[in-house]
Amino acid sequence: MLSSWILFAMANIITLLFFIPFIDEDLLALTRNHRMVIFHRVLSLRHKLLPFLHPESVKMDADSKALHELISLYDPQLDLGDDITNNDIEEFRYHSKRMLTALFPAKSSSCLVQYHTLQYNTNQVHMYYIQHEQIDNWKCSNQPLILYFHGGGFVFGDIDTYSCFECHLSKFLNMLILHVDFRLIPEYSLEETIEDVINIYKILLDIDSNIHRRLIGMGDSSGGMLWIYLLQWIISNNKPIPQGVILHSPWPNLEYFDRIDRIPMDNYLSLTLAYNLRKLAIGKDTYWFDVTDEQLSKISPNDDLFEGFPSLYITAGTNEISIDAIRNMTKKIRSAGVEVVLDEGEGLMHTYALFHMWSPQSRYVQEKIRQWIQEKLLVEM
Repeated sequence: MLSSWILFAMANIITLLFFIPFIDEDLLALTRNHRMVIFHRVLSLRHKLLPFLHPESVKMDADSKALHELISLYDPQLDLGDDITNNDIEEFRYHSKRMLTALFPAKSSSCLVQYHTLQYNTNQVHMYYIQHEQIDNWKCSNQPLILYFHGGGFVFGDIDTYSCFECHLSKFLNMLILHVDFRLIPEYSLEETIEDVINIYKILLDIDSNIHRRLIGMGDSSGGMLWIYLLQWIISNNKPIPQGVILHSPWPNLEYFDRIDRIPMDNYLSLTLAYNLRKLAIGKDTYWFDVTDEQLSKISPNDDLFEGFPSLYITAGTNEISIDAIRNMTKKIRSAGVEVVLDEGEGLMHTYALFHMWSPQSRYVQEKIRQWIQEKLLVEM
């Protein structure tokens, strides 16, 4: 045991002495957190020079190994206690935002972000339009759109955090991004969160009844679950479906946590954190097994209703706690006759596909998604 620690310490000292020539200047320019870049390059170089220190993940590239390690070293406070207080929630939001803004690229000066309030009957939904260099009048054009539902366990996630990633998306995909600033728990109920995403889809169809022909959905983590719920609502209400939807490490539903039987290896989304986020989603004073099927149907997707879904592109890390549930959901979706791609990041964590600055696997999957989107929009447009 002592010899392993000595080797570990020596490896870090050696890489610290020689890392400076290997610092990626382009990466330094892209991120607001230079300390993270330095640590990432040090860890990556160590994995290249001494791969035997992590033999269990030999299939991962050195940069991806470094990202996995960096998350646990940089911000291990991503957790919520069992007795969740308002202070716990604010601390969780602070640390989550701090970590994601460090992992996402700095927002380019050429990226424009506009705030809008859209109305459906008496309900207001807050929205941000995000586009590289100029914001097109998407309401009266054939401008292709990404409708993005952010993750965060329904508890955190805001435009300050996600606009960095969405600005990258807009430039990379050459598309306008619509960021839905839906209501968060526990200040609001999950039913109200879902009401916001349903209302925004109604609003888009009212603006342009053919908007689905140029619309791609995208969501990560709990935002992926919102897209699954919305698609089931769209189909059950005979509304037109978008051209395709990308789901990054989606929560299949609120029930899958009870069926996890693997040893958690994810430094990003732990099983304890997932349970506590669900507790907030149903109401922290509500016992999970007291939730009725009728109540659950208002806040969680049905586990077997996938017929009529548009084409899906799903990404997931093989180390994340939900990988088995995502694989099972993918099988059910295929059995329903839906075209679906499941792209797994070997040895990677929850929502790995968002972290293109740090992982070659993430950059590769983003390029494949870009081509997939072009194919889906070309078919219709």
